[in-house]
Amino acid sequence: MPEIRQPRYVPPEDDFWKVYKAAEGQDKVMLLTFLHLAARPGEVFRMEWSDVDWGNSRIRLWTRKRKDGAYEYDWLPMNQELRTALRWWWEHRPIKNMPHVFLCLEKTAFTRDHYGKPFMIRFQFMRRLCDKANVPRFGFHGIRHLSASILFNAGYDLGVIQAVLRHRSPPKHYRTVSEKHRFGTRS
Repeated sequence: MPEIRQPRYVPPEDDFWKVYKAAEGQDKVMLLTFLHLAARPGEVFRMEWSDVDWGNSRIRLWTRKRKDGAYEYDWLPMNQELRTALRWWWEHRPIKNMPHVFLCLEKTAFTRDHYGKPFMIRFQFMRRLCDKANVPRFGFHGIRHLSASILFNAGYDLGVIQAVLRHRSPPKHYRTVSEKHRFGTRS
């Protein structure tokens, strides 16, 4: 599918961590997954437990962002923070018999028919979390760009950033944050 490019708001890292603090349970783990893997929403929503390679500390992400639209996967390293969060979620997930890592667990009128199923979209999820954290609104793709900005400001070559983002052609631009940052945990 062709991509329609639009300018995107890239949140400051501090705003991401405020949103992270406003989230709970599965949602915190999902946010860390987006940040540490620089993943696209569909890649995270499709993630299954069989894609988590605990022994080699890596995660397989599937994408269709290729010329022919066929699914392809890439193995990405899983750092200790993400590994710990995913292990916690594996042990505490309320629905044990589903292969997907992230499932709809809300029991509202809107989500009633989707309870226990993998997400297709999370409409309004980031808007609500950003409002709760009192930060400007940003979405999952903004987190992907934040990941690229963090790497860029940490001095990584564009080729490395391109590999992390799983781009097949060099990125045209990255909006950067003002200071050098590394991934890290905020309390």
